[in-house]
Amino acid sequence: MTSTTSNQMRTTLNALAAPLCLAAFTLSSPALRLTPSTTVLDKKKGDDASPMVEASKVAPPGTVPVKGGSTRVGSNPKDIEELLQTEAYQGYARTLDGETPQHDVKIEPFHMGKFEVTNEQYLAFVEDTGYRPPTHWGEAAIFAAQTELGRQEAEKAKAARDAGERYVRKKWDNGMKKRWWDENWADAEWSIPEGLESAPVVFVDFSDASAYCEWAGVRIPSEEEWIHSARGNKEQWFPWGNEWEAEGRAHTQESRRKKLFNVGSFPDGASPYGVMDQSGSVWEWTTGNYTAYPKFKPNKYKLKKSGGRKETVEPAPRWNANQRVVMGGAFQFELLAARVTTRRATPRTETTDGLGFRISASTVPGRDIADAVWRNVIRNSGARKGGESFDSSESVGIDRYSTKEIEGNRPEGYAIIDGYEYAVFVPRNELAESPGGELNRASRIAPVLFGYFSTTIPFAEPKLDPGNYLVAYREKGKVITSEEEAEAEASDEGEDGEEAAPAEITDETPLELLSTEQRLLRQIDLNENLIIFMDAETGEYVASMKTKKAQDQKDNKRTSVTGVSAEQKTVWVGATVKEKVQETHDFLTFDAKVRRTAKSRIIPLSLRMRVENGAIGSGWRR
Repeated sequence: MTSTTSNQMRTTLNALAAPLCLAAFTLSSPALRLTPSTTVLDKKKGDDASPMVEASKVAPPGTVPVKGGSTRVGSNPKDIEELLQTEAYQGYARTLDGETPQHDVKIEPFHMGKFEVTNEQYLAFVEDTGYRPPTHWGEAAIFAAQTELGRQEAEKAKAARDAGERYVRKKWDNGMKKRWWDENWADAEWSIPEGLESAPVVFVDFSDASAYCEWAGVRIPSEEEWIHSARGNKEQWFPWGNEWEAEGRAHTQESRRKKLFNVGSFPDGASPYGVMDQSGSVWEWTTGNYTAYPKFKPNKYKLKKSGGRKETVEPAPRWNANQRVVMGGAFQFELLAARVTTRRATPRTETTDGLGFRISASTVPGRDIADAVWRNVIRNSGARKGGESFDSSESVGIDRYSTKEIEGNRPEGYAIIDGYEYAVFVPRNELAESPGGELNRASRIAPVLFGYFSTTIPFAEPKLDPGNYLVAYREKGKVITSEEEAEAEASDEGEDGEEAAPAEITDETPLELLSTEQRLLRQIDLNENLIIFMDAETGEYVASMKTKKAQDQKDNKRTSVTGVSAEQKTVWVGATVKEKVQETHDFLTFDAKVRRTAKSRIIPLSLRMRVENGAIGSGWRR
């Protein structure tokens, strides 16, 4: 494939190729572009007017469901000592000691990628976003650059000798190779190596794997999830059991093959959940930091050495929270590394021919992308001035995947994701103000953040383009300009609903001369209870919608139902009475709850929003 990327796509690439940050994660950018379905809602009034299916019935493409429960993480020091009696393994004592102590971890249900992410799956991401391809896709161009550098350096060396000077040639090493590719790939020719379309993608670092997952609406698995999907609640060395035999089950050093197999080539090595290739093949990224397990204490091991002598060692693992844990071993390593408990500390920037990844996903639609938006946008936003935190475990959303038609034979359960759409609301973690006077006064000083909203779907009412928004509440009433005024009003409650404005703001003051907060107050109706949408990065006002006055209630299953529903409704549209006509439109309602500091109390929040026609079709999960 030749690189025919447009200037716009290359701009996107440059942002994405860097470590993901606020500027590199714009949900309205081509990185998350997907052509909306032309299918429209076809449910009649009175029916369950929803084109959606329950998420519990549909897994993200290419994944298998993994039941929650307790899983045994790590290894027992006695088992490690037994392994170390094999003298060939004693050089790994420090790494093996890092698997202790063994402990139980509770895992929530989730979805795990049935296979490692392959080259052709990664290609769909690269083509859609303009992201940098892995270096091994451009070996011919890289070799040509290496040859040219060698020629240039030879000429410089000769010129130096002729001048009686000394010249030290530049050496083409892995670092230079990576730098050259990062800087020149967009103008180079590249393609998936022939025959490796459905082999695991390699030469991807942690940021590359994260970028793919965020584009696909999934995530990198945690260390504990990875172990749980590999052996469930059983205590076994390998996905298939405790037999130290890789033949027919895994691609490890014992196979003596230096070329990767296609994913799914070893069905006899499947985990209890049907996950493939978790032993051998390639190391797989997890989100785990390489730190000590709870209650870790350095162990001493008595080892047998050649000649019958004995030695006691205390390995002391070299913990490094900046490194990530990779798991599963690889085809260049012996079966010892392919145990499901092996933890390999790896710099996040490392790329090798034996390092790839697989995906995992939450069971709740939109939750993984909500976490990504928090990490890359909301957390770093200057508009989050109060340092508010948000609770993705209470998120409500919908999502939809599209997949690409597959050419050739692929194993059952294999899929190529080529797009992801979603809309998700994430409520604030805790709210201290009590609804009524306290919340009213606080919201009239400055709108009180209730959560954040992220979408790839355009909305008509309120008018929202695809993007990220902070969501705030303001109770109707005059603007309070200071804490002192709020305290004075608290002691002498006046009537709500007075139309007023801060003394320093007049209708004649140009908007550009006002602060962000002052501009917002000029753009909203002070005599209505409002939900306000602000740009997540700048805090600038975008849109608002009327809402009921905030009231709290006891949190229980009957009165605090959360979720998303869809309906069609005939409404009048038009700027004037003469222009108004009846049209049928699609609506989405996000029913969420903002938790109070008192854990048993919540504020119900219902966002009923009209969707742009044609933006919603079939295939959505809720």
